[in-house]
Amino acid sequence: MDSLPEIDGKTWWPRQGSRLGATFFVRQAFPWLGRYFGGRPLASTLSPGIDGVVSWGGRIPAKTAMAVARARRLPHWHLEDGFLRSVGLGKDGAAPVSIIADDLALPVDGGRASRLELLIAEAAGGGHDAFGRRIRERMVEHKLSKYNNLPHRQPSIEPSSRRRILLVDQVFGDVSVACALGSRRSFDRMLDDALASGAQCVVRTHPDVMAGYRKGYMTERAARTPGVILLADKVSVASILDVVDEVWTVSSQVGFDALLRGIPVRCYAAPFYGGWGLTEDRVSTGAEFALARRAVATPTTDQLAAAALGLYPSYRNPADGERMDVFAAIDFLVDALNGA
Repeated sequence: MDSLPEIDGKTWWPRQGSRLGATFFVRQAFPWLGRYFGGRPLASTLSPGIDGVVSWGGRIPAKTAMAVARARRLPHWHLEDGFLRSVGLGKDGAAPVSIIADDLALPVDGGRASRLELLIAEAAGGGHDAFGRRIRERMVEHKLSKYNNLPHRQPSIEPSSRRRILLVDQVFGDVSVACALGSRRSFDRMLDDALASGAQCVVRTHPDVMAGYRKGYMTERAARTPGVILLADKVSVASILDVVDEVWTVSSQVGFDALLRGIPVRCYAAPFYGGWGLTEDRVSTGAEFALARRAVATPTTDQLAAAALGLYPSYRNPADGERMDVFAAIDFLVDALNGA
């Protein structure tokens, strides 16, 4: 297993056994995080003798950690969940099977080339096609996505003979929207274009938005628009993708899931899977440079899968912290879903 490319060769990761600093938020929220870095507990960002600083996501604690790293002239790594995470949700305490560490940028950052972007461009040169195909086929076979807590069943969408477009709304303030160089205007354009297309428009919204607990970018307007179907069914992403013809999104991972299944995807910002010739891109002027940067490579979907799911993340068994490859992680989640 150790010879597989996704386990060895992550030269951009902190050296195993490094003493790393993190904010209080990260140390408290992710008690399992140290197992990804040699088992040493994370220290404070202000501790003497640390070898570098890690931050999680892109909110204020992450920006604080980055500022400390700059001030102390220490290496810094962005951390985030991998694109294949768990059965349950992180906010419910479910530990992930994978995380990413990036010394350049968050994977959702369209403004800068992340390590993932470089891996995708490199994979486009060939060499990982069969590897990526195995990953893609197993993801699709087992109906997996980032989170896998929802059941596989037919969503309640009224029948139509028209082409069916899934428009993915996101929770207002989602860091990935701005990082992917999108905005509220991106969602407005997406809905305007869908309404003008003559297709059946299905807006996938978050249950918390429908219940009034959170605000969406598009749900409120869609609810006032005749002919638009709001879908808040608690069903898996795979179940929804089974019944749509296209997926339009700003920066949601649902677009990546659709690509793995051969479904046409249109992007209204620059998520990590956009700009490579695999999606139709309708970005704002401010995001065009991100697409131009990626236009030097034309990966296949299998090569994209190899980079994003195989080469980029690090996989660990949540039960014992042992290293896994992507295929063992898939088996782990399938067993968990089947009650094994």
